[in-house]
Amino acid sequence: MGNGLCVETGSSMTVFDWLDHVLGTVGHTIGLKSVYDDDFIDRLSHYYTVIILIIFTVIVSTNQYVGDPIECWCPADFTENRVEYTNFVCWVSNTYYIPMQHQIPVELEGRRQKELTYYQWIPMILLTMALLFKLPRMVFKVFSAASGISLDRLCTLAKETQYANPEDREKKLSYIVKYLDQWMEGVTQFRAGMCVRFRQRVGQVCCFLCGRHYGNYLVTAVMAVKLLYLGNAVGQLFLLNAFLGTSYNVYGFEVLTNLVSGDDWTYSPRFPRVTLCDFEIRQMTNLQRWTVQCVLPINLFNEKIFIFMWFWIVLVAALSAFSFVINIYAVIFPQHRRSYLRKYLRLNDMYKKSELDKKVVRKFVESYLQQDGVFVLRAVSNNANDVIASELIKLLYINFKEKIAKQRNSVEEHSNV
Repeated sequence: MGNGLCVETGSSMTVFDWLDHVLGTVGHTIGLKSVYDDDFIDRLSHYYTVIILIIFTVIVSTNQYVGDPIECWCPADFTENRVEYTNFVCWVSNTYYIPMQHQIPVELEGRRQKELTYYQWIPMILLTMALLFKLPRMVFKVFSAASGISLDRLCTLAKETQYANPEDREKKLSYIVKYLDQWMEGVTQFRAGMCVRFRQRVGQVCCFLCGRHYGNYLVTAVMAVKLLYLGNAVGQLFLLNAFLGTSYNVYGFEVLTNLVSGDDWTYSPRFPRVTLCDFEIRQMTNLQRWTVQCVLPINLFNEKIFIFMWFWIVLVAALSAFSFVINIYAVIFPQHRRSYLRKYLRLNDMYKKSELDKKVVRKFVESYLQQDGVFVLRAVSNNANDVIASELIKLLYINFKEKIAKQRNSVEEHSNV
């Protein structure tokens, strides 16, 4: 099970490393930089999927503009120029697909209903898909900019800390703790207005009341963006129905059915390789119509690409739904956050099962760290390692207990006066 807002990827880190080595190089080449302020499932959607789509765009564009995307069977009396013209005019106009065992409709309207209108636009379709997969990440960057903390920079610094020498490591950890402490001190609860305690309580257990002063601004932004990732993946399956003019949302089920039944799963009427093309040639006052049979080699690539993308999008959608449910669980149940912190405090021998320690940890989580602070620590744990997160939690806990002691001493001094 995941560890709250950022899913644990202990076993899947090998998958992340593999994707980073294979696709990360391509990402850096095209100007996409990997970020370290979210979890693996989010990166799978907004980073690796975008790289895959750009790779497919390059492959399809190369075949369209460098190779021969279409070849038409022309009458024997066609000259070489007329054959070349036929290929060009059938490529820029829409061909249509009629199975060999069916008769070609006599009416032009019946032929137009079978037209394939997508294959010239496949590169644009793939780029649009990439933009839509990137859009939730752009939304999160806008929201996180107002949180008062640079999460990307913080997680990057935490990653650098794990490779630093002992002296630099201690300095960087001290800097991170000071930075987090100042940020969390600035996120103070509202102390004025009506129903203060009620608003604070609602802000702790749900996101209906959200904001920096409720300590759940980042959590709410993450939940909203994760919902966008899920909606985007599911929506693209149905959006491609409009682009391709077919029921693409059931494409993968048809492929699996053909595999089970032993049929040719590589053949699909959505991406036919042999089509028909109608064009007209004006000769003086005569208008001559020709119907030729054409081969679309480009559909060999399109077919495999969109089979892969169907299964990939379904995988991304399923993982996004899983991540969203895990995060809902972490937000609704505060004891999950406390158990997460207690785990690291036990490792540092700073927590005993006493009522005093339980009370201090509860106050540490709910009043000091709050939901956003716990989320930041989870992000550090997922993107750096558990050792760095453990040391940060230990130092923050020590800092918190020192503040409590100072407040208690201050109260005692005032009472004595």
